[in-house]
Amino acid sequence: MAKLPWVFPGLRRPNFRFYKLTFSMRREVPGKILYVLIFLAIFYIYIGGMYDLVEKPLTIGSDQNNNPLLIFPNGTDRQFLLEGIVAGLLMFVGFGGLFLLDNAAKDPHDTQRAWKLMTVATVIVILAFLTLQRMLDVKQGRA
Repeated sequence: MAKLPWVFPGLRRPNFRFYKLTFSMRREVPGKILYVLIFLAIFYIYIGGMYDLVEKPLTIGSDQNNNPLLIFPNGTDRQFLLEGIVAGLLMFVGFGGLFLLDNAAKDPHDTQRAWKLMTVATVIVILAFLTLQRMLDVKQGRA
């Protein structure tokens, strides 16, 4: 160890080594994160996110008797905030049913499981469609 001429006797320079810190990161984005981001973007569009940015959304409404309303009556050009979220969730539930139906058709080995998946998926798709259709009927004043 080298002695420094200007330091008091008995003091030595510390034996430190500053190592260069290195970070390793993946250069590509994992596929699951991309799928989640794509689904969130689609969901944002389906719930009326662009409409909510352009228009001032009505959060909740009521009728003449001060009963709360979920669906904006008589007109498809306006919507409540919660109405858009519910409609978007129902669309995603229907897409989930279609996804299950597709997975059931791809499994040729376990026919019992495939029939169960097909039945559940068909019920999910039909219920989501009927519920969305009922919401549209209420919105247009036909119900």
